[in-house]
Amino acid sequence: MHKQNVSKLHIDERCEYRLRRGLPWLFDKYCDFGRSPVPAVGDLVAVYGRRNQCVGVGLYDPYSPVRVRMLGAPCEFGREMIAARIACALARRAEAHIVDADTNALRLLSGESEGLPGLVIDGYADTWVLKVYASCWLPYLSDVIEILSSYRAEDSMPFGVSPTRMVLRFGRECRPVYEKAGYVEASLAFGEDDTPYSEFLEHGAVFRAQVFRGQKTGFFLDQRLNRQLIRRLSEGRKVLDICCYSGGFSINAAIGGADSVWSLDGDRHALELVDMHYGLNAHHAGVSKSEHVLQRGNMFDWLARAKSRAQKFDLIIADPPCFASSQAQIATAEKAYMRLFSSAADCLKPHGQILCCSCSSHIGGEKFADLVRRTLWHRAIDSVDYTGLPADHVATFAEARYLKAWLVTVR
Repeated sequence: MHKQNVSKLHIDERCEYRLRRGLPWLFDKYCDFGRSPVPAVGDLVAVYGRRNQCVGVGLYDPYSPVRVRMLGAPCEFGREMIAARIACALARRAEAHIVDADTNALRLLSGESEGLPGLVIDGYADTWVLKVYASCWLPYLSDVIEILSSYRAEDSMPFGVSPTRMVLRFGRECRPVYEKAGYVEASLAFGEDDTPYSEFLEHGAVFRAQVFRGQKTGFFLDQRLNRQLIRRLSEGRKVLDICCYSGGFSINAAIGGADSVWSLDGDRHALELVDMHYGLNAHHAGVSKSEHVLQRGNMFDWLARAKSRAQKFDLIIADPPCFASSQAQIATAEKAYMRLFSSAADCLKPHGQILCCSCSSHIGGEKFADLVRRTLWHRAIDSVDYTGLPADHVATFAEARYLKAWLVTVR
């Protein structure tokens, strides 16, 4: 384990209030070390508030606007602490009873909310994917990998899935730092199987996570509950899946008995994944009976053409990529969401439904609800809030509860 230097940082009452309410980040503008030496990457920072009381301890990251990622209240940071927090996260998944005969993929660690900020681990059957979003883990990454590799020796994990391999991925911002240190993006941290995907089950549907190249860790596990909702709503309906990516919603709509499913995305590779997933799920009666139509194009242009041709759908899923990756993009993002939801609603049959989604953490739940209302209130019969993350996506502070979803029924 890397030997850390410990720096002392004083913050104002506003920052202290946020940290005590669970925010695990201190941004660069609040990190003035005065005449003291600036910490090195991965050094510990002891954060002090008013009355010179220690609020908590964090890891320093000179390469990110989030300069200090908080580990929590004053603690002894080291290999034992990392191992204990990983073990606690895995035990929490066992208690949630997510894995069963029909589901064997889940989030194993939500780092920001489980005391290891900047780390995410997703499990797809016997493949684990460790994604590192912060450079502050550079001095400790080898220890993290060794701790996780110890679970290969387990005869049975508490929830029934042991890893045979683990893929190492990095966030876009910190990737250059790790590559300079000798780590390789999308490489095997342990194991020998270099198959580019991991096949897994989600409520009986078969998917392949693109663990070496796919978005996030290879699949969007966070929408599991809403995919189940779409499955329940789809029987006998014509469904449009906007920004379908690999077809999680599309496949569930077909399994649910949709007459036809239209999958729309601007990425050719995404549509190839959808087509592959249809083939993997052909044993489901709904999939074999349902017509599936793949459509490639810009979502706004496509919806405009659909409206001009009077194409109508019974159910539309509007789950776009993140429109606001920073505070500065919020105003532009709001306009994009409103344009998307309005354009999609124009393509609904009477009493049709639209699932409006957002994964933008900078647009909170109340703001998103207001945005949906302002866009669709004049034509809505009913609106139901399905905002929320599944139990394996632990979220202990507001920014971690990024996923929002509203189901709106139109006149």
